[in-house]
Amino acid sequence: MDLKKIETQIQEALGKIEHPAYKMSLAEIGMLDTVTEEDDAIRLNLKSPDPDRKTQIALEAQIRGFLTKLEIPKKVKIRFTVDETLKPEEIGNRIRGVKNIIAIGSGKGGVGKSTVSANLAAAMAKKGLKVGLLDADIYGPSIGKLFGLSGKQPLFGDGKRKVEPPQAHGVKVISFSFLLNPDQAVIWRGPMLGKAVEQFLYEIIWGELDYLLIDLPPGTGDVQLSLAQLVDLDGAIIVTTPQNVAIQDATRAVAMFQEVKIPILGIIENMSEFVCPHCGKSSHIFSKNGGPAFAAKYKVPFLGDLPLMTEIMESGEDGTPYSILEESPVQKSYFEIIERIGTEVERYR
Repeated sequence: MDLKKIETQIQEALGKIEHPAYKMSLAEIGMLDTVTEEDDAIRLNLKSPDPDRKTQIALEAQIRGFLTKLEIPKKVKIRFTVDETLKPEEIGNRIRGVKNIIAIGSGKGGVGKSTVSANLAAAMAKKGLKVGLLDADIYGPSIGKLFGLSGKQPLFGDGKRKVEPPQAHGVKVISFSFLLNPDQAVIWRGPMLGKAVEQFLYEIIWGELDYLLIDLPPGTGDVQLSLAQLVDLDGAIIVTTPQNVAIQDATRAVAMFQEVKIPILGIIENMSEFVCPHCGKSSHIFSKNGGPAFAAKYKVPFLGDLPLMTEIMESGEDGTPYSILEESPVQKSYFEIIERIGTEVERYR
């Protein structure tokens, strides 16, 4: 009998059972202590965060329901011991298991915000970080396509109104586009938008993440305000291009986040220069150094600049973020931006 395999199966079963008092799975709480073999049985020792015997009996019944599906060759004896150190602390408007929640916004559309979000998430995963990406750009969701998850996606639940997000390139991804036909329009007002964002935050099985990135709609509308009320963000990143019109709109985005007391982790200047695919020559077609000057003026960090390249566009069309394809100056830029983001997040703790 493979006791290690049985222990793994039991741990997976505990991950599907929610503690009624803490709204967390038994696995997330850490209730599995030991699994041992006796002469006539398997002994399952569980640690309970509180002494409520009624709760323990109810949980045992659910556990046994799962155990009947595992074909364990011996009967299972279950024992609870109280360990109050397991009792979860209140965490406010946070998502359990998610260390850092970062919003990525822009003052206007067309600056490549979603492309930056997708490549940033994929580069984080490439570096070994656990990453989720929430596409909150409800009117124009494009994250799915950028990860090769175009159109409706099959979403599977855990039986408790929570949904497992699809994964691509090491990133857990959820997008409103997964629920829509490609030509279907979204005609929603503020309260409906807020509810959709809330469901994406709290009814998705994000699991353990180092970063959850949230790709916002452009501008300063209902989704941004709802997000600020629904979850405690660790900070926001503003994506802009170098030209004055984009910088002016980015100013409003910075002001909005500052108004709702969300730290600005920094500015990313996208399309800083155009790299010719034929000769490799760079040209500043959207002005020059707008991002660094903007960051200096408003005393916020400048995280880095990214070029405009046909290869980035083509890889996005193919559903593979360019930042993970090869060792290149672009990948290096994303890795450097990730390091600076980590520094800024720690600074605001």
